Amino acid sequence: MILDPRYPWLAMGFLTLIATGALLQRAAVAFGLFKDPLMARFRLYGPETPFSPLARFLDMLGVWSLLMASMSDALVANRRGSWEYTPVMFLAVMLMAFTGSYLTRHHDGLRHAMPPWYGELMREVTRPERRHIAYAWLRIPRKMRWRLNADQASFRVFVELVRLTFHYGARDPDDPWAMWN
Repeated sequence: MILDPRYPWLAMGFLTLIATGALLQRAAVAFGLFKDPLMARFRLYGPETPFSPLARFLDMLGVWSLLMASMSDALVANRRGSWEYTPVMFLAVMLMAFTGSYLTRHHDGLRHAMPPWYGELMREVTRPERRHIAYAWLRIPRKMRWRLNADQASFRVFVELVRLTFHYGARDPDDPWAMWN
């Protein structure tokens, strides 16, 4: 019998599916392919709080590895051979991920490791401009955001256009209150 009826397969499968989705989302943020969570941080007022997408990615990798170790241990419980080492490998990945997350949170150089587009924005753009870019990011359609997430050159053009409208001002021709400004 391959599946042990005493093991909660449905619950573990559901948790693993959720953890896989969260891991992929955190990986996309850490590698710069999904900009929404980092753009949301620009909209906040007050001092900028530290944020480490690499540490969050490593945390989720550790949780995912723990779930995979549990499921693979239940799968290979009655088998002999090289499959016996699969849970041990997932547990080793889990330990490395949690250790890496701890080191990332306590080492300044690693804690501030961000995607390249984020570093460029922090170096070249002022805080009010970043806030305008973040609010402009909300105003564009979802399909355009997906395109700008994937295409870094187009994202730079978007940033420059928002900066131009920030400096020179943009007026809405349909605004009835424009004559009072």
